[in-house]
Amino acid sequence: MANPTTSPVRTLREHTLALQEAMTVCLSKPRPRAVHKVRTEAGRIEAQLELLNLLKKLPSHRSETARVLRLLKKIRRAAGRVRDLDVQRKLLKPPVANNPEDPATEDAEQQTPHSASELSESADLTELRQIRKRRRKRAARKLLKLLDKRQKKLAAAFDALLTALEPVQDLQLPAAELLQLIDQRFRGTHALIIRHPSSEHLHSIRKAARVARYQAEIAPDSAAAIRAAQRYEALQVAGGQWHDTLSLAADAATELGDNHAAAVSFGQQRDQHLAAYRALLERVRP
Repeated sequence: MANPTTSPVRTLREHTLALQEAMTVCLSKPRPRAVHKVRTEAGRIEAQLELLNLLKKLPSHRSETARVLRLLKKIRRAAGRVRDLDVQRKLLKPPVANNPEDPATEDAEQQTPHSASELSESADLTELRQIRKRRRKRAARKLLKLLDKRQKKLAAAFDALLTALEPVQDLQLPAAELLQLIDQRFRGTHALIIRHPSSEHLHSIRKAARVARYQAEIAPDSAAAIRAAQRYEALQVAGGQWHDTLSLAADAATELGDNHAAAVSFGQQRDQHLAAYRALLERVRP
């Protein structure tokens, strides 16, 4: 396609349907994949609404958008809490437990720790996993309660928003213009201009990269949009890995002590991910 375009309103409609389907699946069984789908679809809709706010001459939809965002915010955050615990539980698994079918597990008996200190550390990690398992159950119950309570309200809010936008449902946005809007918005992130960003600033950049990625991905027929989405995703993933190990290192230090081997190990992983994140960030600075 010589001059690829995308349809932001039709894409929004597709994601509203995808989220409602994901919520139904999650209500049936809040497995990690189902929770992740709820979280990402909610995030994609938020990104899409942010994009629509950058476009000119659209019908008035401010009040409808505000209502959708209020409902989405709590759902995304609740799903995010469950997702974070899923990630932490995975990070706490010993290597041989990650993939039971991995050839490395054939020598699992040889990899079993034998010293008293190693056995103690293994027991501590097991306890950390159990703590997160219990927390995950509580967080999942809260998520299900929220989804059940807001499912119909959100469906009605989506209907009202899409009705307001119906006059421009066939609006076509050139991919080049889309990328320009995304880039301007991303580079306008205040934290990008700070030479030594704090943890709060790094969180802001990670979130901005996630939004930019979701927005770029609505133009799958554009090679330039695909490349842009990949760049934003790389930054998002690097920031996400740092954030996950940051939380786990802090929890391990609190629950096991600063000098515990697990706390030290997760602290090292946190620092490694932070260095990789900062290095990648330097390449995209204005």
